[in-house]
Order: sequence, then C-alpha cells, then structure tokens
Amino acid sequence: MPHRYDIAVRWSDEDRLGHVNNSRYLTYTEDARLSWLAESPSGNGTVILAHTEIDFVRPVHFVAGGRLVVHTSVVTVGRSSMRLRQDIFSADVISAGDAVAEADAAGGRDRSEAVTRTEHVLVCYDYERQQSRPWMEPEAAWLHLWIAEKEST
Repeated sequence: MPHRYDIAVRWSDEDRLGHVNNSRYLTYTEDARLSWLAESPSGNGTVILAHTEIDFVRPVHFVAGGRLVVHTSVVTVGRSSMRLRQDIFSADVISAGDAVAEADAAGGRDRSEAVTRTEHVLVCYDYERQQSRPWMEPEAAWLHLWIAEKEST
C-alpha cells in the first residue's frame, strides 16, 4: 500500500498558460517524499536525490478547494540507493465514487489514472563523510515495507 499525501492546489501554482506549472509537480513530490521519509527509522536527513524522471500525463487547473493526492512507493532497494515511485492523482477521481475511493484506500490505484507519474533515485548519504553509505538493516527493512505490489502503467 503506498504512502498517501494530500496537497491543496493553490492559485499561484498555475502558470500563464492556465495550468499547474511543471516545476510545481516536483515540489509536490518533494513534500510527499519528506513526509514519508519522516516516518523512517533515520528520518528524512539521510538521503539525497540523485535522479528524477517525470511524465506529465494531463494538465491540472486551479479550482477553489481542488486537491491532489501523491502516492509514494518503493520500486527497488539497492545496497545504498532506492528507486522511488510517486504518482499524482486528482482527488476528484478519488471522491467520484465509492469503488474508486475504496481501491485508492487499498493502494490499488491504476497508474493510468495519474495526472503525473514520477520515479526518483534516492541515495543513502553520509553528510559528514560526503559520500554514499549502505542502508542500515532497520532502514532497509522499513523500505521493503513500501515496495510496490504490482507494476502497471
């Protein structure tokens, strides 16, 4: 089941073309990632972002009270890195029907419903030594709890 993080879309998130600016999606995923990592055994100060991929599937427009939902899950865990998936969904889709809301609550959202799909590589980092370090056993065990159950696009 992915970690869920709700976001309020702000009027200032739009650009002059009338949709949420592409840079805001990276801020949304960063906020969700920090919230998720804050629950980890080592907190959110042990990783650095090494790589990001983003697919903009459909535009989002500001609507008063409009919300997005970021789902965060782990794709793979290596010796000192992980590949993280973060998909952004419109909360309107979630509230559109009980079946969709129940599927969302169970972590069963289809990635094709996402407005944006992202994947990131995060590296476990020792800031004192200025180099990567292997995951400690409690960190790796916690990350494995979040591994995505299925691959769907």
